Amino acid sequence: MKSTRYQQPDRHLEEAMDQQDNHDMINPSDTNDGMNNQTEAHTGTGLAVDVGAAMPTALAAKMPVLGSPQMSGESESGQPRSLLADGMHFVGNAILRGPFSVSGQVDGNLQQAHDTLTSVVVTETGRVKGDITAHKISIMGHTEGILDSGQGEVSLHDTADVHGLVRYGRIQVNGASLNATLERVAPSHKPNV
Repeated sequence: MKSTRYQQPDRHLEEAMDQQDNHDMINPSDTNDGMNNQTEAHTGTGLAVDVGAAMPTALAAKMPVLGSPQMSGESESGQPRSLLADGMHFVGNAILRGPFSVSGQVDGNLQQAHDTLTSVVVTETGRVKGDITAHKISIMGHTEGILDSGQGEVSLHDTADVHGLVRYGRIQVNGASLNATLERVAPSHKPNV
């Protein structure tokens, strides 16, 4: 029994199945046990793989992955860097342990882990409906909710559309569309002993 993983979700299923029928499929005798020595049959729209068998590693590099240090790399500080690509929609809350870039859509809260200082960038195509808590926040896209950098910094660029509350230690506004309450967080001074 074969299963087909379609690589182009914008194509209709019927059209893809018609094209698949015109191509040769994997012959079960071409594989040892469905796991070892897999032979790939590429069609115009998908890849045929034995049901229950692992996807070939060559295909895994093309699939979008949220929060994978191997795919996204590491930041200058050695922390894992994450990316939510354009076209992806994430629903839920996330605890961040390294820099995070949003080019897709997030419905939920993004919060830096208690023991780290992270940065969040919302690109021009990015949309966040929820709160963002990070030491450094840079907005070029659309946000609805609380942007809280504490004593850190917030940068609102000219393509930004910000709604809600902005808490900051330092702020830079470059012509952003701003419909928000601004609240400055005073720096904490440690007494000299």
